[in-house]
Amino acid sequence: MKWLFSILIALASAASASDEVFKRGPFEVRVTPFPSTFLTPDIASTYGLVRSETQALLNLSVYDTRLQSAVKTVPARISGSHQNLLGQAFDLTFQTIDEGDAIYYLAPFRISDDEIMRFTIEVTPDGSNQAIDLTFNQTFYRQ
Repeated sequence: MKWLFSILIALASAASASDEVFKRGPFEVRVTPFPSTFLTPDIASTYGLVRSETQALLNLSVYDTRLQSAVKTVPARISGSHQNLLGQAFDLTFQTIDEGDAIYYLAPFRISDDEIMRFTIEVTPDGSNQAIDLTFNQTFYRQ
C-alpha cells in the first residue's frame, strides 16, 4: 500500500503545474498542492484523509542534496498557515507519512471554487538550525 501512495504522490506532482521548489543551502523543499479526490478511497482511508471536492492537500517533501543514497528525503519540523482573499487565516496541520524510502508531509485544507490562497510555511530540516520560509499563492478549482 505504501508504494501505491508514493506513486499517487508522484502522479499528483506530475499532473500539477503548480509545483513549487524552494532551495536554501543543501536543502530543497518541494511543494505540491492537489485535490483530495485524486487519492483512491483505499489510500485516503489508510492515512485517515478525507476525499471531497471541497478538500485539497498540500504535500511537502524535504530533500538533502548532499545525500548520495537513493533516499534523499529527510525529517523536518513544519508549521504553516494559509489565508484566503478575505484575510481569513487558517493553520495547517501536517501529517507525516514515512515510507522508509521517502518522507512526505501532508496538510489537508478546505477549498472553494476559483479561490486564491496565500500559503506561509516554515520548514526546519533535521540537522539544520535555519528555517526555510515558504510563501506562495495558489488558485484552486473544485472538480
